[in-house]
Amino acid sequence: MKLISTTLLCRAGLFAMALAVSTLSWGQIDRSKAPEAGPAPELKIGTPTKLKLDNGLQVIVVENHRMPAVSWSMTLDYPPFLETDKAGLTSIASDMMSAGTESRTKAQIAEDVEFLGASFRANAKGFFASSLSKHTGNLLRIVADAILNPTFPEEELEKVKKQVSSGLANTPTSPGEIAGNLVSATNFGSLHPYGEVMTEETLENISRQDLVEYHKTYFRPNAAYLIVVGDITPDEAYAKANAHFGKWYRGDIPYTRIMPAKFPTGNQVRFVAVEGAVQSTINITQPVPFPPGHPDAAAIQLMNSILGGGAFSGRLMQNLREDKAFTYGARCSLSADPVTAQFIAYADVRSEVTDSALVEFMAEINRIRDEQVDSTELATAKAFLSGSFARSLENEGTVARFALNIERYDLPEDYYQTYLQRLDAVTVEDIQRVAKNMLKPNNLNICVVGSPDILDNLRPFDAGNGIDQYDAFGRVRIPRTDAPAGTTLEGVVSRHFDAIGGAKAWSKLSGMTTEGSVEFGAGMSLQHQEDKRFSKKAQAMRTELAMAGQPVMIRAIQPEGGQELQMGNVSDMDADAVAMMMDYLSPIRLTKMDKLGYEGTVLGQEEVAGEPSTILEFVKGDIKETYWFRNSDGLLIQQQRPSLDGSLVVEKLEMYIPFGDLGLKLPASRSSAVAGQTMTIRVAKASFNPEFDENAFDLQR
Repeated sequence: MKLISTTLLCRAGLFAMALAVSTLSWGQIDRSKAPEAGPAPELKIGTPTKLKLDNGLQVIVVENHRMPAVSWSMTLDYPPFLETDKAGLTSIASDMMSAGTESRTKAQIAEDVEFLGASFRANAKGFFASSLSKHTGNLLRIVADAILNPTFPEEELEKVKKQVSSGLANTPTSPGEIAGNLVSATNFGSLHPYGEVMTEETLENISRQDLVEYHKTYFRPNAAYLIVVGDITPDEAYAKANAHFGKWYRGDIPYTRIMPAKFPTGNQVRFVAVEGAVQSTINITQPVPFPPGHPDAAAIQLMNSILGGGAFSGRLMQNLREDKAFTYGARCSLSADPVTAQFIAYADVRSEVTDSALVEFMAEINRIRDEQVDSTELATAKAFLSGSFARSLENEGTVARFALNIERYDLPEDYYQTYLQRLDAVTVEDIQRVAKNMLKPNNLNICVVGSPDILDNLRPFDAGNGIDQYDAFGRVRIPRTDAPAGTTLEGVVSRHFDAIGGAKAWSKLSGMTTEGSVEFGAGMSLQHQEDKRFSKKAQAMRTELAMAGQPVMIRAIQPEGGQELQMGNVSDMDADAVAMMMDYLSPIRLTKMDKLGYEGTVLGQEEVAGEPSTILEFVKGDIKETYWFRNSDGLLIQQQRPSLDGSLVVEKLEMYIPFGDLGLKLPASRSSAVAGQTMTIRVAKASFNPEFDENAFDLQR
């Protein structure tokens, strides 16, 4: 069945509108008033054919037989996940997806595609390929091999990493790149996938095996949509998709609940200094709850357009460029996102007018909330968005994209068919209402990249907690200072133990049991119990995670070895991992680091979460551990140590409270990012010197 050409539909609609204009009354026209808008035209968007393979791969077909060509595109729909110390993994995976298979090298893939006169590009979330209709089978044979059987050759990975490293080296001199990193880091934070920023360190951590595991985990047909557009029938598309992707095995996709992004407390200026900069790159931004299919989507799009989201007539452009001549362009953006959207108002301005530009940005953000827009502005915005929508229909791929969005985000079947009616129904009252709901002018991240000379001029825009400074990769850059004269390793560690009950009391403990919970990704919560025996002759530790009283994971460690039980399967632990856990076991370990072979250094002082802290570093060979002790009370509030897989894990320790009859203090909360998701261990109960049974540290007791 052939679909009606969307181009012809658009032309017919435009002709109808022109005809309507030509038949207006020849009477006197009152040019002092804008003409009343007519009813929104009814659209007839072609309906694609939706199919599904037995392995779960969903196929969406849009027929268009005007040209003897077919395009194929795949989208993998899985939730974002934390990459932690391998930030940039998905970006590297995109560069490596067509780097070679068992039967084809990267060069051979490129040569085979070129021989067909076709095109093919792949990334971490799918691919796009197109060719003449007669070459479709041969093209899909190449594409399926590249997508389903990548080998991620080590030599190609090294080339990619070298290229990316070169780009990262240039980041500190690129205000645009710096600004992007700063916005991501401050809007979402390092414990949110959108807040992670690739650095030289995280790039170096990415290995071929990481790419193999990524592909094995997330490239599954039951999480994929295959869009087919062009000179092909649904039956033919199904047959070819099944022939090349039908044997692709389905699998479970891990789900990680993402910690919601938080508004800053008061307006916060975030600054990155670039020596010699003559311009300031401004991004005024905040996270916004705006998922696809939001009931106010049309009003939000219009509000954004009026403020500065596209048309040259936007208020920001008219104010900062046309009126004040601060910049060549000032705009804003606010697009729907299934996890968390973000609002950004941005411009590059001359350094000397940075503060003046911020005044105007803030004035316009407040004005669209506090005052109703006029009908002319609203009509202009409606015309701009309606025209953009109509032009998009000239591309048959738009119909497929609409169908994909309807499936991915569970939108009504007529969601795009009725878009112009929803747009037409928006009133000036709606614009003000959504502006108040979406824009919070007292909770903004005011991100500025520019000359150090402008820093003092930015202070009036900060809520008063002091301007945070960052490096080019969005990491807080608080100048580290020397510790006061006389600060010693022994003194800092001793003060910490004095605050939690005394090193002597802790040294006399024979063991300890803690009970509570462990939360992953701010979602799933498991029961957590940990038993520790400190006796030098019989050190041991046992950790159990359970759900509704049923064990999910058990780990038992003693000097002679360790075992883990997961999902009914028992495995022996690596000897090095056991040794590390034994090394960490002693409750007074920090008091005897020198005896363990570590060389300690007082690195200085810096702020951690706004708290001035003293930093100690301990090094033994290639092992490095760092500890931050809060100056106000001496407590250990952050530590960075090697984990079982060799990566460095930063753990935050909070809320020290006394437990048990001895009144010894433990952190009630310990948070870190592990295996791509946040993990928080909460202690609800602790007992000291328990009498352990003989089998207390057996894997199954």
